[in-house]
Parts: sequence; structure tokens; C-alpha cells
Amino acid sequence: MIKRSFALFFNFIAYQSNDSKLEPLIQEIFHKEICSQAKLNESIAQYPIELAYCLSLIACRNRYSITPPWVLKNYPEVERIMFLLRNRPCLSGCVYCDQALDVHKGLKRYFGFDSFRTYAYQPLQENAVKAAVENKSILAVFPTGGGKSITFQVPALMSGENTKGLTVVISPLQSLMKDQVDNLEKVGITDAVTINGLLDPIERGKSFERVEDGSASILYLSPESLRSKTIERLLLGRNVVRFVIDEAHCFSSWGQDFRVDYLYIGDFIKLLQEKKNLEDVIPVSCFTATAKRKVIEDICSYFKEKLSINLEIFRSNASRANLHYRVFQKGNEEEKYSTTRDLIEQNNCPSIIYVSRTQRAYELAKRLNEDGFSAKPYHGKMDVKEKTENQNAFISGEIQIMVATSAFGMGVDKKDVGMVIHYDISDSLENYIQEAGRAGRDENITADCFVLFNEEDLVKHFILLNQTKLGIREIQQVWKAIKEITRFRSTASNSALEIARKAGWDDNVVEIETRVTTAIAALEVAGYLKRGQNMPKIFANSILSKTAQDAINTITQSSRFDKNQKVNAVRIIKKTILKQE
Repeated sequence: MIKRSFALFFNFIAYQSNDSKLEPLIQEIFHKEICSQAKLNESIAQYPIELAYCLSLIACRNRYSITPPWVLKNYPEVERIMFLLRNRPCLSGCVYCDQALDVHKGLKRYFGFDSFRTYAYQPLQENAVKAAVENKSILAVFPTGGGKSITFQVPALMSGENTKGLTVVISPLQSLMKDQVDNLEKVGITDAVTINGLLDPIERGKSFERVEDGSASILYLSPESLRSKTIERLLLGRNVVRFVIDEAHCFSSWGQDFRVDYLYIGDFIKLLQEKKNLEDVIPVSCFTATAKRKVIEDICSYFKEKLSINLEIFRSNASRANLHYRVFQKGNEEEKYSTTRDLIEQNNCPSIIYVSRTQRAYELAKRLNEDGFSAKPYHGKMDVKEKTENQNAFISGEIQIMVATSAFGMGVDKKDVGMVIHYDISDSLENYIQEAGRAGRDENITADCFVLFNEEDLVKHFILLNQTKLGIREIQQVWKAIKEITRFRSTASNSALEIARKAGWDDNVVEIETRVTTAIAALEVAGYLKRGQNMPKIFANSILSKTAQDAINTITQSSRFDKNQKVNAVRIIKKTILKQE
């Protein structure tokens, strides 16, 4: 292990190294802290610096002491060696592996449960957790409320403790992220953070800080955020041990919630591996509640093609014995409302009412409140503050009824929902199973799922489908617009709205941003273009102060400007604002 930097010193003191004694010596010192079957000779011979660093990090015995980004950049083998020492269960079952890598002990330590959940008497949850701890890539198809979260949280927390690793959870809805972080905090686990649009700048900064300083071992992100350079830099500075993709049916165009940005996940993982100089592929865990055979095939083929990963599948029966289903055929809207009101009075429990349009969510919630019920609306386009307030009010029990579009519910873990009413029919059978499955998450309660149906619903349903359908003509229009934008350059940075306008689309086109990104994804799959990471440009277009005098007072009281700068700034304010006033 003597390097040339110190060779003269060791020659001077007549020191003779004996590398053959190092492996048993390290095993003796770190008897209960590393796997006894870990092969150290290769690391001793080829990566002595990296091995010494890993042992020093283990010896400090600090739960949240992590490897700094500069070490990961200059010594990428540190991640692999730490994995070999502490994150690969041995077959013989040594003292360390029996304690730190036992999934039952992990479940008990973090969540207080004695056993994993079974599905039709099959230990699928336990098997999926074991596969993750053994660093395999998996696809788990578990029913809504079937313990998906714990299935990836147990391995994530174990890796966070054992190797200071970070598990990145890709989730399609901000409400899901917040709900899962809050639920972990309720049981005393503070290792999870989220970075999303619901956070104010201070909260966002704290989340970044916790990832950077090692106090977070689970990070929740939206798929869109993977195109951010800031997020890329953040993940380059941590030892990322696994990517978890929740609601994995969003990968498939055959799935009920196909999401274009999911198709970038594989490219991002590959880019991260290349920039970190990793030899081994970062494993992935995919989770979904319901999936057709074609959807499962799409998910598996995607990761096989993008990352050469074979997913081990754990699939349960989607049946929920504690849910009771009924359909009521109603002639008109007034009959629907009357039945809804009767059902609420009869059941008197936390309830979700699903509607197809955002306007109806407001109207129905308002009418229920006028009739003496506590209800709030919820939809995907709602103001962030209102959305958060309404969700929190429902989760905490402040209100009993949530009137929502399909945007509400993914991953929202409210166990006492006793009734789900579909005021309007769902987009698909898969969507219905997802939405109805949000009732009765506590298996000890019986929950009711009702559908209020009339013939007009089908007509409205097909009209909505046609409005969201993307045709070849629109894809051609987007392609023509992009060719025009890149006529004199090979790359361009434009928003979806800018491309839509260039394509001749009206600003009022339904889901205009989604339609543009979907068209771009189709063109990318066909090989016509390559979409890179986002490069946002922000320009100030207004002054926050209401009057010129307010602005002048702010400038003169600020410690950020010296005397001359204040004089110039006040002059500019007087020239710009006072003229307009």
C-alpha cells in the first residue's frame, strides 16, 4: 500500500509493508461493521485510498456523515467499495449481514411491524423487499393501499444507514410526495425530503441542504425535475443507490396515465452513471397498483432497452375483499345529486366524490356546503396554495368530503376513507380501480364504492377523449415549427407555448403544453430530434414596490448597496417609475 509519494519516508525508517496481513486485520477491527465475506484483497491492491476512506467513514460511526462530492468525483470507486463492504448480503450470513441487512429487523426497527403484508397468502411484499436489499431491479404490481410505500422505504432507510446512500423516488403528483414525507415524520422518521413546486424558496433551500449534508436518505422528485441541471448537480454529489418509480404505468402509452416525462427517466439514469463513472447500473424499483399485460411488457422492455436491466416481477391479485361495489342508473343531474346527498347522510364517513371536470368540482362542493356538508374541491390546475390547503383539510379530518378530478388520490394515504362516489364515470377501467381503491385502505373497515351513471355520461366521455387525442397532423405541425426554429442553428431552447404558437395553434387549445411535449416525445422516439435538459431563462418584468417612494425607501435602507450605488439606484427609480406615476 506504500505509494510513491511516501516511498522515501518509508525507506528512511526501513519500513517493510506486508499487504497479506491487512485483510485479516481489517476484518478483526471491523468485525461487526462490514461483511465478513467481503473480498478486500482487490481493494487493498488496486484502490487503497478508496478503501481507507470507506473504513474511516465507517469508523466515525455517524449516521449522517456522508462522502463529499469532490471525493465522489475524484474517487468514484468509493461508492462500489462501500457497497461491497456493507450493502451486499452474503450467503453464509455473517454477524454484520444478519443484523444490518435482515429485512425483518429493518421493518421492525423503522416501522415497528413484526411481519410483512401478504397477498392471497403469498409473501410478495417481503420477497420484493429482499430483492431490493439484494440490489435487484424489480417491478411490483400491488393493489392501491397494499403497502407499496413500505416496500421501497425499508430498503431505502437500510441503505441510508449502511452506505450513506440516497434513494431517489420519482412520483407523478406533488400531493403524493408531501403525504409520504408527512407520514414518515409521524412515525419518527425524518430521513425523507421532497423538492417540488409546492415548496416556497426557503423550504426548497432546506430540502437541498438536507440532501447535500446527508441528513436525507430518501428524495422525492417529479419526473419533470430530472431535466433540471440543478437536480443533476445535486445527485452527482450523493451516492445514489436506487431509483424508485412510483405509478410506473405512466411509462406506457397503454397505461391510463401515460406521462411523457417518464420516458426521460432511463436517459437521466444513464447520464448520471456516465458522469459518475460508475461500472454498475443503478438498480430501479417500479411500482403500480394495476397494470395490463401490455403495460407490464412496456415497462420491462423500456428498462431493458435503455439500461440493459431485467426487472424481476412481483404481481399480486388486485382484488380488495373489504370494498363493496354498486352502480345506480340515474336519469338526470338532479337525481344524481339527490342520490349523492342521501349516500353521504347514510354513511357519514370521510368520502371522495370523483367528477370529470374542474368546474363541476367547484359547483358540487359549493352545493354540498350549502346543504350543510363539509366539502372542498380539488383539481390539477388549482392554485398551489388552495390545492395544499384543501388536501390538508381532508387528510386531517377538518372536512369530510373531497370533490375531485382524477388528479386527487395517487398515494394519498388516508386510511379511513369509507366511501368513494363516481359522480361521473372514469376514463378507463384501470382508472376506476385506482380511484375506487382509495377507499378502505384500513383492511379492518368495510368501504363502499358507488357509480352514478346515465347514458349522457358516455357521450361526454367520448367527447373528452376526442379533445385530448393527438393526431399525426398535429405532430407534423410541431415538427414543421421545430424545423423553422432550428433553420439556422442545430439546437434551440423554447417553451411548449412558443412552439405551439409557431405551429399555428391557438393558445386556448386543451392541455396545450402536454400536447406539445407528447408530440416532441413521438418525434424523439422516431429519431427526428433529441430533447435535452431544461435551460430556463428568467427576466424581471416588473417592480414589486407599489410606489416610487416605497422603492426608494427599500433601496436607502438596504445594506446591500454602498452610498454611490444607492444614489444611482434612486435616480433610476425616479426616471422610470415617477415618470409613469
